[in-house]
Amino acid sequence: MNKYNLPTHKECLAIIKAYHVPPHIVNHSMVVAELAVFLARKLKEKGETVDLNLTESACLLHDIVRVCDIKELDYSRIGRPVTDEDKAKWNQLQKKYEEIPHEDAAYDILKEKYPALALTIRKHKYTALLDEKEKPDTWEEKLVYYADKRVMHDKIVSLQERLTEGHKRHALFSESHSKRKSIIAKVDPLIFKMEKEIFNRIGLNPLDITDDIIDSNSVIDTDNRSNLRPVEQSEVGNSRANPGI
Repeated sequence: MNKYNLPTHKECLAIIKAYHVPPHIVNHSMVVAELAVFLARKLKEKGETVDLNLTESACLLHDIVRVCDIKELDYSRIGRPVTDEDKAKWNQLQKKYEEIPHEDAAYDILKEKYPALALTIRKHKYTALLDEKEKPDTWEEKLVYYADKRVMHDKIVSLQERLTEGHKRHALFSESHSKRKSIIAKVDPLIFKMEKEIFNRIGLNPLDITDDIIDSNSVIDTDNRSNLRPVEQSEVGNSRANPGI
């Protein structure tokens, strides 16, 4: 029995559908979940206490309202036909959560029914590591945060490659280059410190973790991902300026 009230895998997919999450974001979230659950299982093998269900659910739902961070959606490049229902839902979310980061928006949506899940998702914000109250503390929170920083679109890459790509992409919309550089200089080393903590405990090299390794060890039903054509994140639209990844 779950320690927390959590949605099942099927219920997570239903939530994703209800919020009309674009396919490229679904792809990304599925891979993040696969990676995080793989690492969670390795930690459990070393005697750590990790809730696999919480880890998986938080990863699957961590970007359900990522559209809130996108100023202008290019419907022609979403990767599938965009319906009127899609447009209505995305416009509703953008209006309701205007100027609110997608992590906080997801927390607001899920906090009443799934408080532990909502909090775990909120803590994957890039700058959370700078806040003593908001930084990831539990293994589940750390794995969601870290796995998200290892998956570029729907591919597992090195932490350095992912951060470099993310910083380059978001720099295009940054209002203050000097401020952004200062934040990056503080946060990135903390992410590498988190990586070292995780991999020292499980006894693996981070660079050995690839898509092939995860696919061969995955316990997550990936049928829903395989039926979606990957779409580059840059194709969706302009990200609202923020120091996130």
